[in-house]
Amino acid sequence: MSYFLAVSAYAQNDYTFYVTDNKGLPLADVIIEPDLAAVTNATADVAIIDQIDKQFIPQQILIETGQLVDFPNSDNIRHHVYSFSKAKMFELKLYADTPESPIQFPEHGVVVLGCNIHDSMIGYIFVSKSTQSVMTGDRGDISIQSEQAIKQINVWHANNVAGPETLMNIELDTLKQDENGRYLIKIDIIPPAPRNSFEDTFGGLSQQD
Repeated sequence: MSYFLAVSAYAQNDYTFYVTDNKGLPLADVIIEPDLAAVTNATADVAIIDQIDKQFIPQQILIETGQLVDFPNSDNIRHHVYSFSKAKMFELKLYADTPESPIQFPEHGVVVLGCNIHDSMIGYIFVSKSTQSVMTGDRGDISIQSEQAIKQINVWHANNVAGPETLMNIELDTLKQDENGRYLIKIDIIPPAPRNSFEDTFGGLSQQD
């Protein structure tokens, strides 16, 4: 009984967010990163982005700073995975099966992935500095439970009109709430532009040797 009372003494704050696009439709795959519970020790879990039918599967993942990611190649052709992003510049030159070792992502931010052989292959890694970041599903809503009060959030979506590496920093008290108490967020998005290459899509970034 004493153990139950001790646990119950900690009040939980429940924050629910509802994200829509510029047409008012629910928006999936939005990352919400609260300003609490900073990562101190990276999880030992190795995240995986596979390559199947010339696609990154899953196309987008959410990890913590310092976490490892493995990039197996399940296709019967070779791929050349790389990124120009400031959060992590790297390349895995032409390979089949599984690379020798996973890649570590120590810096906070968005990592945009490409394949030097297959231009249509685009993927995303959101490297979070918080242990309580979440990602919306098809209904566009997601909740965070926390003993600490959330004052600010970073919000990200790959198709943000401002660019795929743009984080929206929002003060929670500036957001409206609906009748269910959900915080309402709208993101202006655009479909991926027609492209001839990975570099054309992310022209503001430059490849490093």
